[in-house]
Amino acid sequence: MGDAEFLPRRSEVGKKIFSPFVDRFSLISLTVVGILFASEFSSFIEPLLGNKSYAVVVISLIISIPLIASSIGKLYVRIRS
Repeated sequence: MGDAEFLPRRSEVGKKIFSPFVDRFSLISLTVVGILFASEFSSFIEPLLGNKSYAVVVISLIISIPLIASSIGKLYVRIRS
């Protein structure tokens, strides 16, 4: 196990240590907002998808919430560095 290198297509952010607080906060807040508005999203797309609209909304939220929260965390790190 020789010299450790960065992962491909990754760069060093700087010498500061960043807390995962922003990632966690954005993940929790987006999850709460998704839960509160899931029925609204479902009723909005129900004319298009029928009975499957709630399942599509749940799957979409499961996929999109972590991606958005991660993007917010990365943006915060870039702003701070």
